[in-house]
Amino acid sequence: MKWFLLLTLTLAGCTKPDESGVKVIVGARLGAIDYSVVVIEGGKITAAGPQSSTPVPKGSAITSGIGMTIEPDGDSIEPGHPANLILKGGTNRKMHNGEWITP
Repeated sequence: MKWFLLLTLTLAGCTKPDESGVKVIVGARLGAIDYSVVVIEGGKITAAGPQSSTPVPKGSAITSGIGMTIEPDGDSIEPGHPANLILKGGTNRKMHNGEWITP
């Protein structure tokens, strides 16, 4: 499974980051899913699931969540919901409507 994360990050790094306007969090624990992917576009979640079946769009700005847990900040983490998220572990990061509000 770790090889898939490395391949995903390597392939995503082949394009100019953020050229698509899509943000992706990879590798975090999402509920019972280890090594998850959460795709965010236009302030909303467009996909969430295991790395093995959730594609990372070309040109995405990728945030590594390896060793961390991602939780909703209010609503749930499902397609169509606002991207209000907390990435926990070590230093916590908070996202509101698809924008990081804490480093």
